[in-house]
This record gives sequence, structure tokens and C-alpha cells, in this order.
Amino acid sequence: MSLVLDIGGGSYPRGDVTIDVCFDWSNPYHHPDWFDRFSAPRHKDPCLVMCDANYPLPFRDEVFDKVLMVHTIEHLYRPYECIREIYRVLKKGGELLIICPNAKESQADWRDDGHYISFTQPTLKRLLSLVFEKVEVSLIFNGLNLYCHAKKLK
Repeated sequence: MSLVLDIGGGSYPRGDVTIDVCFDWSNPYHHPDWFDRFSAPRHKDPCLVMCDANYPLPFRDEVFDKVLMVHTIEHLYRPYECIREIYRVLKKGGELLIICPNAKESQADWRDDGHYISFTQPTLKRLLSLVFEKVEVSLIFNGLNLYCHAKKLK
């Protein structure tokens, strides 16, 4: 059985364990079920942990099989540090799935005051390649969103 961590799950947790700074966040323009086929459907009974992903994650090393971040990385002040922490808590062979706005196409990305860093295909791949051994970034929803799959090989 695999153990999944959802970072930034908010009111729509997808993992066995979900972390966020606010679990009742919602937005009438954000429909999280759109991303279910790319990440995972809503989890019925997750363990909720309130913490900030800009800081070290409160988990031991190599405990999770998969980490999900759906529209979260653009809200972080320190995405590189978070990616390093994700690598730390992933088991060997573990996967990271990220979905975020494509700054090249999505007006929502640069109009949202809560977005601190914008990503394009090359910039997201470059960031994740600093930590992960295998990284693929593609476009979804007519290029409005980036879909990233990274794998821990070591």
C-alpha cells in the first residue's frame, strides 16, 4: 500500500496525509476536480496536518511513495527548499506530481496576489532538475497549466 502526501490540499485533500495553512480555502473559479485525472481524486478521510510548506516538513525521511502539489508551488516563497524537503520525505522510486499555472499562457497566474513565483515549462523543469534525477514537464488544458512528473531514483 502506498502512502501519499498532498501539499496544499486545502478543502480538497487528495492524499493520505494533507498539509496546508488553511483547510477551508475555496475559490468559485477553482474547480479542483478538474485535476483529479492528473493527480488523484479527493481522499475521504485524510490525516490533516497544519503547517507551512515554506519550512521543513514535519515528517521523517523516506516515508512517502508519492507527493502531490496541485496549484500550490506558485504560492510558496521558498519553492526550492520545499522541493528539497519533498525529495527528503520521498522513498527511493517515489514520485512528485505538480500542477501549476503556465505563466506564459495563464492570466490567472499574474493576476493573483497570492502567486509569488511564476513558472513556465523550462523554469519549472530547471528548478526540479536541481533536486530530482528524472523530470518531465508538459502542458495540459490548452497550455494554461503545467503538469510535472519527477522521480527520485537514488
